[in-house]
Amino acid sequence: MSISVGARGASTTEPQVEVTATRESPLHPGVKLERRLPPFYAAFFYAFPAAVSWIWLYFQKPGASASLWMPADWPRSLAIGLAAGLAVVGVTITFSRWFRWTRRLEAEFGWILGAQRGWEIAWIALLSGCAEEYLFRGALQVKFGLWVATVVFAVIHWPLNPNFLPWPFVAGVIGLGLGGLAHWTESLVAPAAAHVVINLINLRRITRRFAIWDEERANRYVETGRDS
Repeated sequence: MSISVGARGASTTEPQVEVTATRESPLHPGVKLERRLPPFYAAFFYAFPAAVSWIWLYFQKPGASASLWMPADWPRSLAIGLAAGLAVVGVTITFSRWFRWTRRLEAEFGWILGAQRGWEIAWIALLSGCAEEYLFRGALQVKFGLWVATVVFAVIHWPLNPNFLPWPFVAGVIGLGLGGLAHWTESLVAPAAAHVVINLINLRRITRRFAIWDEERANRYVETGRDS
């Protein structure tokens, strides 16, 4: 069930809290989705782009993956990536206070992943950050350049759910920054570290807010930026 934004019908009784455990898949109506991505499925899903990236880079230049992931100045690259990730998290939190569309995205992610445990969020953040950077800033950017990799990264995030419509544009802007980190440091350490930090902190923050799904509370947060 999608989050419905707007006024509900008048009622003389206490408003009912709608706690939703499942919703229909936009691809397969009738198939119910849960508010959790099992860790095994996450590993299986992200293993594919990682494998494709390794094969792609190996046949271009054996040893390319090692040089991208293990640069001589990896502590510097790691520090740059962590700082960049924290900066993006700060911008995200600020945007969530100012813009309704940011809060709408947070609510949708909160529905999808709200039942994840803390270690599962860390696992998903690590897998997604490393595998996506390997594919987009590694394989694609090395071969086709920054702009092509950024456009593909944005298009891949195109949503089926209209509530996610701003997401590919956000992904494009962040992807451009991550690509810039890869170009600057000549490695994947900085963009991967930034990506992991962004996903870890933002997803943990969002899932804690929406751990128990209350549609009325979610709508209130989207509209006003407040939970109560």
